[in-house]
Amino acid sequence: MTAFTERAYLGWVLDLGRVEFERVLGWQHGLVKLRKEGMARDTIIFVEHPPVITVGKDGHPENFRDLGCRPVFIERGGDVTYHGPGQLVVYFIFNLSRRGRDIHRFMGNIQEGIIAALKEIGIDAKMGDEHTGVWVGDRKIASIGVAVTGWISFHGAAVNLNTDLRDFEQISPCGLDPKTMTSAAALLAGEVELGGFADSLLARYTDIFDTEFSRIELEEIAEDIESQAGGNVI
Repeated sequence: MTAFTERAYLGWVLDLGRVEFERVLGWQHGLVKLRKEGMARDTIIFVEHPPVITVGKDGHPENFRDLGCRPVFIERGGDVTYHGPGQLVVYFIFNLSRRGRDIHRFMGNIQEGIIAALKEIGIDAKMGDEHTGVWVGDRKIASIGVAVTGWISFHGAAVNLNTDLRDFEQISPCGLDPKTMTSAAALLAGEVELGGFADSLLARYTDIFDTEFSRIELEEIAEDIESQAGGNVI
C-alpha cells in the first residue's frame, strides 16, 4: 500500500490538446488575473499549437528577418522561437510570492522537471551552460521563456518531442543556428506519445513544486477566464 504524501500546495492542470497560440495566450491572461485575485490555483497547462512563430521581449529582428509570415510578439523573456505540431508546450500560471519570489530558481525547477522526464524515456539532458533551455550534448531540445507580472508567472517551456525540425530553419531560434535544435524523435529514432510524456512531466512537477495538481476541464472555469481575458471565446 502506497503511503499518502501531503503536499504543501494544491494546483490545477489543464490538458488542452491542440489549440491556436493566440487563443491560449488570452486564456493565460485571464488565469493570471484570476490567480492575482485568489480565484484560481497555481495552474499548469499542457498544449500543442499549430505552427506559429513568437518573439519575446529580447527579440532581435535579424533572427527572423527572412520570415515569410508575421510573428506574434509577446511578453515572455527570450528571443524568437517556433511552436508547432509534435511539440509539447507547458505554461505555468503560478503565484511566485508564495514560492520565495525567486524567478531564477523557478526557471531552474521548470528545466529540472523536463530533464527528469526525458531521462525516463532514455534521453540524458542537462541545463545549458551558456544558453538557457534544456540541452542534449550540443543540441537544444527544450526552450524556456517566462513572464511575471505582480509575481504571477505565465508562459513557460516548449519541449521538442516529435517536432519537424525543418520548421526551425525559417528563423535563428533564440539567436542560434537552426541545426542546433533537436527532438526526442530524432534522438530515439521513433515518436514519443505527447500525453504520456505530459503525465510523466506532471509527476515530476508534483514533487519539484510540492504541489498536488488536480485535473480540471476548461469548461469548469471558462466563464471566469473569458470575463478576465476580455472576451476571448472559450
